[in-house]
Amino acid sequence: MSTDTDNRHSVTGSDARRTPRRNARFPLGVNYYPLDSEASGWEQWYAGDVEGDFARFEAAGMTLVRIFISWKLFEPQVDRYSEQATERLRDIVDAAAAHGLRLIVCFFADDRHAELLDVSWGRDRDPRTDAYLIERECALVRHIVAEHRSDRAVFAWELGNEAFWCGFASGDELEAWAAALREAVREVDPDRPVMCAFDPETLFHESRVDGRRALGECEIVVSHPTMRYRTYAAEGPVTSPGSTHLDSFLLRAVGTRRPVLLDDVGAGTLEASHGEEAAALRCALYSGLMNGASGALVRRWRDMATERRKPYFIDPYEAIVGLSDTEGHPKPAMRVLREFAGVLGHLDLRTYSLTPERVAVLIPSERRSPLPALASLYSPRSCLEAYVRVKEAHVPVTLAHEEEPFDPFAVLIVPSVTDLAGGTWERLTSWVKGGGSLVFSYGGGEFGSEARELFGVDFLGHGGARARATCRVAQQDLLGQLEPFDVPADIPHFALLGAGTSTVVATDSAGSPLLTLNRFGQGRAVCVAAPLERVLGQSGLRTPPAEVQSFLRTLYGAVAGVTGCGPLVSCDAPEVEVALFAGEDDDVLFLLNHADRSLTANVGFVVPVATVTDIRGGSPAVVGGSSFGAPLEPHGVMVLRLCYA
Repeated sequence: MSTDTDNRHSVTGSDARRTPRRNARFPLGVNYYPLDSEASGWEQWYAGDVEGDFARFEAAGMTLVRIFISWKLFEPQVDRYSEQATERLRDIVDAAAAHGLRLIVCFFADDRHAELLDVSWGRDRDPRTDAYLIERECALVRHIVAEHRSDRAVFAWELGNEAFWCGFASGDELEAWAAALREAVREVDPDRPVMCAFDPETLFHESRVDGRRALGECEIVVSHPTMRYRTYAAEGPVTSPGSTHLDSFLLRAVGTRRPVLLDDVGAGTLEASHGEEAAALRCALYSGLMNGASGALVRRWRDMATERRKPYFIDPYEAIVGLSDTEGHPKPAMRVLREFAGVLGHLDLRTYSLTPERVAVLIPSERRSPLPALASLYSPRSCLEAYVRVKEAHVPVTLAHEEEPFDPFAVLIVPSVTDLAGGTWERLTSWVKGGGSLVFSYGGGEFGSEARELFGVDFLGHGGARARATCRVAQQDLLGQLEPFDVPADIPHFALLGAGTSTVVATDSAGSPLLTLNRFGQGRAVCVAAPLERVLGQSGLRTPPAEVQSFLRTLYGAVAGVTGCGPLVSCDAPEVEVALFAGEDDDVLFLLNHADRSLTANVGFVVPVATVTDIRGGSPAVVGGSSFGAPLEPHGVMVLRLCYA
């Protein structure tokens, strides 16, 4: 995704030396909400210093700005459009053009403050399903698009934000509304991208509505964790390891070859300190870039000036935390943004590329089972835990959906699954027979004949719940340097297995197989008899067993290594995420510390490294070997240009 914005410095004089160059290949932007104070009325829609704010966006190295249309302001009476609103939008577009910014224009949004959708003549009709209101919405869209279809400052048309989409009751209703509004845009502007600003995973968790078909018609899609999804999937502070990986996890979960914009980046509640806000933003931005995002929009520019009340109720879609405080003074997060923009300005994404991932965590379709099926609640957490453990093994990894083809991958991890859809076992069997490596952990239910044949085990029944997780290593080095352990853990299921034709790699305390390996055709099938990923995901605010984390990390890394999909760069610190952007003459190495403590990551390479240089400039440091140590601050990052000997 490119905004075609040049890399020029955006201000003159002494400020120019501090202004990061802007990268058209990775647009960086901000959600620009129309009100910054709860005391402001809806009629003050973008009535502040827009020109001054846009100058600050430019100075920070931004290229994209999302603005939100106020239907209430634009159409105070039926079919009568406000000249004031039209002129104010024209001023916004002109200001964006003057500062080299491109606008994402969001038509229908609910921000809980500016009453954007509350047209008085709507008479309590539902703007998502009422035929008359949809007709008026289409007319408004045509009116605005016609006014600005020739403006280069408009980058894309966005139909609505996630708070709006969350009001739909079914996927069919959502798809019908999106189709009608998209057609209204296309009648006037057939060229610019049309977007739907919702993350399919978080929307489904929030409303049980599947919006993937509507996203299938979009040229650009977005990904972001809502506050409610973050609380569900990664309990704890925004700087905890699961939480700092959540942005990239959902980015991978979108599952599309189209550009994905990392949206609403940064802390979303007032619970975090300024330092935690900065750390969360740093992790999300760098991890997004390291995992293939096509751009990023931070949550908000300025803190919302809220009324004094105690306690403050945080709505999951309330956007109240920005890069600066209510007075406009920059917070530590602003420095993080500028530093990230500086890195982008020195990274030519046309000449560097990430290695395609051949390892994937499989997201089972059972997560879409209707409640009260517990699999719909457990599966996303289990998949996140598996994803994080593979990341800790420094193996390039992505996410795959159960209904997608398995052919692009050499390793599939199916974590703590209760039941796979019909036909999946047959597909997995064929894929493993052709050379694939499968890691499956039992999540309850029955082992069918295909599973028993694939894993080479006899299923002797359900062993019930257990209060401890125990591992006794029987065959060392077959699946990595596994360590024995015996720790308290709530294990809801345990499969009683007979060895059959498989090799027992590890057992529980009673000698029942815990981990088995079976050679099947040209591939490997590994079975874990307990849902260990679910054990980690359901541990809540308690500290998950480090021994179980290490077990899974070692297992995943060993299977990937044997299959030829191991780390491109070795690293002795599991907490450090590693990404290597390969170029023709040199490479760029990203190291991101997800831990809240300082550490030194020792990284190693297949070929000797001659020199390393900070990507933003400076003198090269001589390495003259195949490894070196990289000191990292808590949630710190290092970006190095590597030249090989």
